[in-house]
Amino acid sequence: MVKMDFIKEALRQNSHWDAGIVETARMEGKFVERSAYFELEKSAEKKFITILKGMRRTGKSVLAKKLMEKSIQNGTGARQIGWFEFDRAMNAKPEDLDAVILFFESRGVKLAVFDEIHFVPMWQDILKRHYDRSGMKFLATGSSALELDRRSSESLAGRFELVELKPFSFEESLALKGIRLPKSESRMAREEGSLGAAAAAYMLEGGLPEAISMDAEQRKKYIKESLLDPLFYKDLPFVFAQARPELLHGTLELLCATSGSTYQAGNIAQVLGCSLPAASAQIEVLERSLLVRTMLNKTPSIVKQKRTAKKIVFSDNGMLAALNENASLGALAENAAINALGAKMFWKDAQGREIDLLLPERKIALEVKYQESISSHDERHLRYFVERNAGWKGAVVTKDKEEKGEYPWIPLWKLLLLKEKSPELLSPKPID
Repeated sequence: MVKMDFIKEALRQNSHWDAGIVETARMEGKFVERSAYFELEKSAEKKFITILKGMRRTGKSVLAKKLMEKSIQNGTGARQIGWFEFDRAMNAKPEDLDAVILFFESRGVKLAVFDEIHFVPMWQDILKRHYDRSGMKFLATGSSALELDRRSSESLAGRFELVELKPFSFEESLALKGIRLPKSESRMAREEGSLGAAAAAYMLEGGLPEAISMDAEQRKKYIKESLLDPLFYKDLPFVFAQARPELLHGTLELLCATSGSTYQAGNIAQVLGCSLPAASAQIEVLERSLLVRTMLNKTPSIVKQKRTAKKIVFSDNGMLAALNENASLGALAENAAINALGAKMFWKDAQGREIDLLLPERKIALEVKYQESISSHDERHLRYFVERNAGWKGAVVTKDKEEKGEYPWIPLWKLLLLKEKSPELLSPKPID
């Protein structure tokens, strides 16, 4: 195998040094200024190493390129910004990253952006050394595999700031489609139907930028071929020795089937015909890949919390819908609501009473009832929970019904437009 000339590759990748503009095919068309981009801009102004992480295909490279473009527009010299995109085939070594940084330094680069840096072994040690000795600002992006390496927190302690890029939120997907949000109560009332329909579409489409405009079959093919297969067969085994592609696929399919309900790792191990440690390892890999995350049951004991059945949340609704064509609208709505609010807990007791999501720091309990008709009967678990937990409030997330009261009813589309820490959660107002 012929060893790559990384300096020559750096020259090839930095065409903006001569052209003065940043080019990338994926930036063509409408650019949606996402909330994570503003975090990225703020972080870029600090000395800290900025790490932009997120699952595959969420648009990390586009955001990094946009930051470069805006920096040039704001007066930074094009030659003061260096870009290098690594990939698996380069077989990069630590000394190659070191050489590129020294080359950038010799060229007067002030901002060095390294895309998919997790393909370089021990990249943390190299960045740490140069961070401590130079005034260069580093921005590193990486897909799920970046999170797998626990050495990031250890090697770069006190030297890095993390920015996470998630799939498009409902509001961001509306912006991508050119749909403007209501600015007044009267307009909101007039457009409730169209916003409800948009939320229903979002539940199925999800927020992967390239997949939003696809039909269901195209999206299913895209998620398999552009997201999961490269991740399971190439990226994850490259970093995580316990990642087993076929078991990852099987585990993800089984977790899809449990969406909206609880799961036990032991049951997954039994179905897949593998050991409990092997099944648990695949679940951990899926979590660290940012494809899914686990919700814990609210119990009096932390020990019991870790032992009881858990719920799985898919980071993208489009992925869940594509992998489980039989997923109920209720399960899809619940997954979307959990992601919108960043919920990490639910509640279920031995008698089967259950609350879909809890926000303990705000003492709010929410039940998702995405159905045509709602009655006080649908509030019974909320009422039971709130009456036994002092200071808590409850609400029902509905398909399209809205009512005030002890347990307010909030339409899903309105909930999806709220910010994670919005004080208006139980009494939403028109979007400003």
